[in-house]
Formats: sequence, C-alpha cells, structure tokens
Amino acid sequence: MKMDDKAHIVVDMLYDFIDGSMACHNSANAVENSILFINSNPGIPVYYITDSHPANHCSFKENGGIWPAHCVKGTHGQKIHEAYYQKVENKSNSPCLINTLLKGEDPAKEQYSGFEAIGNAGETLKDYLLQKEVQTVYVSGIATEYCINETVTDLQKAGFKVILISKALAYVNETGHKETLEKLKDSGIEII
Repeated sequence: MKMDDKAHIVVDMLYDFIDGSMACHNSANAVENSILFINSNPGIPVYYITDSHPANHCSFKENGGIWPAHCVKGTHGQKIHEAYYQKVENKSNSPCLINTLLKGEDPAKEQYSGFEAIGNAGETLKDYLLQKEVQTVYVSGIATEYCINETVTDLQKAGFKVILISKALAYVNETGHKETLEKLKDSGIEII
C-alpha cells in the first residue's frame, strides 16, 4: 500500500476535552501518542476534526442537552492543543486552515461523528478522503465512547479501512472505553 493511500484523522484534541469543562481520562497521553504517531509517519497527511459549537447549542445542559457547555467557537476550550503546533515536525501536518474541519456548528443538531465535518472550502472529511483516494484511515482523539466511536463507524460504513491508535485515545470512563474498543474490534476495525 502506498503512503498516499493513507490519512490520519485527529478527533477533538481540544482543550475543553483535555483539561477543561469536559476533561477526559488519558487525554495528555492521547495527545503525546497522537503526535508520536504523526512524527513517526511524516508522509501520512493529517486532518483535524474539531467541535465548534455556538453558545446556544442543543447539547448544552442550559439549553436542554446532557453536556456542560464546551468547545464554544472562539474560546480557548475550542482550540486544538498547542502541542500539535509546537511538536509536529512536518509542519504540513500541523493544524491549519486547509486541514482543520468543524463539526457541531448547527445549534439544533448533535454531531458526534467527524465524517461530515466541514472544511474551510465547504468540503466534508468524506470529500477530502475521496479526492485524495485514501483507502486506510488511522484515528486518534477524544472521546472513545462518543466522537471516536461515531467517526470510525461512519468511516468503516463508507468503505475505508480503519485503524484506531489505542494509546492515542482519551475517554469519559475506562469501562466505556474498553467496551467500545471491543465492539469496534468485533465490527472489523483494527486496533493497534
């Protein structure tokens, strides 16, 4: 398989999920191991999926949802962790306008999956992957039970080979994390 048949999707490595209002377990390790994978595979392009909610998003408790307010557009909590800017050696794999896609922007819609996240020019992640003829997708990010689960399930349904980088995942709780990994493994997703 050629290097350009592959892509790495980094899901929601954002401050609110790392040390903010919805901080997840293993998040510091997840960031470190995700960057280690990026630097060990400099020829694999990276796409960053980011929650980007309006303040009136339906998922927030104050708006009738189940989550604390998080990843509100323009706040520190919505930013990708600074280590991706500082420690990624191949700068074309650092977050920038052309490789960062947004999800959760519709105030009336919950969106865990990054598969239909929207890039700067209006393309979805699916569009980018199809244009680049990607066949194999590596995934790291937060949180295993929600956004990772939904994103990799959608990728697999669309025909991509999906490989989860287990050390580069953070989660809401360890039991849910392990159960989700087992379910995904049983469905044919590779876990390394």
